[in-house]
Amino acid sequence: MKRWLYGVAGCVGAIFCTQIALAAGSEMDILLKKLQEKGILSAEEATGIAAETKKVAAAETKETAAKASELPDWIKNTKFKGDLRFRYESGEKNDDLNGPRQRERFRLRAGLETTITDGLSVGFGLSTAMSGSDTTSAPFIKKPGGDPRSQNQTFQDAFSRKDVWIDYAYARYAPTKWFTLMGGKFANPIWQPSDMLITTDMNLEGAALRLKPKLTDSIGLIFNAGYFILDENGNTGGNPLAYVLQPGIKWNMTKDTFIRFSTAYYRFNVIKNRSALDWSAGSNTFINNNVTKTSKYKFDYNAYNLGGEVGFNNPFNTPLLPYLSVFGGYLHNPDPSTNNDGYLMGVFAGSTDVKKFKDWSFEYTFRRIEKDAWLDIFPDSSFYGGKTNAMGHRVKILFGLAKNTALGFNYYNTWNITGNSKTENLVQGDIIFKF
Repeated sequence: MKRWLYGVAGCVGAIFCTQIALAAGSEMDILLKKLQEKGILSAEEATGIAAETKKVAAAETKETAAKASELPDWIKNTKFKGDLRFRYESGEKNDDLNGPRQRERFRLRAGLETTITDGLSVGFGLSTAMSGSDTTSAPFIKKPGGDPRSQNQTFQDAFSRKDVWIDYAYARYAPTKWFTLMGGKFANPIWQPSDMLITTDMNLEGAALRLKPKLTDSIGLIFNAGYFILDENGNTGGNPLAYVLQPGIKWNMTKDTFIRFSTAYYRFNVIKNRSALDWSAGSNTFINNNVTKTSKYKFDYNAYNLGGEVGFNNPFNTPLLPYLSVFGGYLHNPDPSTNNDGYLMGVFAGSTDVKKFKDWSFEYTFRRIEKDAWLDIFPDSSFYGGKTNAMGHRVKILFGLAKNTALGFNYYNTWNITGNSKTENLVQGDIIFKF
C-alpha cells in the first residue's frame, strides 16, 4: 500500500510539474503569435526567440538543480572507515582462574573523520569492548566502562546484546606536513618499536604535539610531546597525569634504507602512595602487598625509554619481500632499585599494510618487562594477562585473502620473571574485514 501511494504521489507530482512547464511554454507561444500578427516580429524572428528562450530556460533549470544537489564541503571531505574481526582463541592465560579455555570473539570498529577547513579536522569512532563487570577480562582491578586495552567481545550469555563504546573522539590541527596538534581521545602519538609499552588497542586521552621538521633531504627530526589524563580524583590531592617528551631522528641513508632512533621521558603525576589505577593488572608493587582497589603504589613510574629501528624497502629486489626491519627498545624506571628494567627486540617482514590478495606480514618479538619498570595499565592484555613481571615470545602473521580481507594468526609463549614460573601458551586465529 505504501509503495502504491508513493507511486501515485510521484505521478501526480510529475504531471503537476509538466503542466506548469507546458503552461509557461503556451503563454510564450501566444505572446509571440500576437507580436507577429501586429507586425512587430517576423515569423523567422519569432522562431529564433522561442528557441533561445527554451535554451536559456533549460540552462537555468540545470544550474538550479546542480546547486540544490551540491553537498557542503565538510560532507564531501568526510571519510568513513571500520573493520570487523572474528577470532578463535585457545590456550591458558594468567588471568583465567579455571585453567585452559577456548572462546570465540569478535571486534567491530567504525568511525569517520571530516575536514572542517584547511588543516582542521575532527573524528570519532565506536567499538565493541568488554565491560568492567566481566570478571574474565584481563586486568585485575576493573571499573564500569569499556576495557581500554581490548575491543574484543566474547560470544556468550545466551545471545545477549553486546556493548558498544566511544573508542575515540578528537580534533586535529595540521596546517603543514610537519606540524600536528591534537586533543581529545586518540591513538597513541608517541612512536614506539612495536607495542613495547602501550598496546596498540589503547586510545589515550588528553593533548599531543607532533613535529617532523626536515634538516636536509635525507635527515628529519622527530619531536613528540603528550599530556595525558589517567584519572579524576576530585579534591583529593590532584589528578593522576602523564607527561611525555620524545625527541628523535630519522635518517634516510639511501632511497630504500633508513634508521630511526628516539629517546623518551615519561613522567607521572600523583602515582606514588595513591590507590591503584582502574584497569591495573595488579602486578606492580604495592605498599601492603595486598592488591585491592585501596592498595597504594610503593614507587613512582617516571621512566626513560630508548627505541630504534633499521628499515629496508625491497631489500632483495623482489616483490615477494617488499619491506624488512629490525627494531628494539629499552626501558628504565629509576625509583625502585630492583625489578625496574625492560626491553624488546624484534623483526618485521612483508607488507606494511596488508590490503589485497597475497599481501602478507610477519612479526616476531621477544620482550621482558620487570615488575616495576612500567605501570601495568598499559601492556598488551594478551601478553601474560597484561601484567608486568613477564617475558616471552610473540609471533604475528597476516595474509591477504582478497581486497580488504585478511587471515591472521597470533601466538604468545610467556612466563613470569620472578615468583610463579607458570608458562602460558595462547593461540589466536583471526579473519578480518576492512571497510
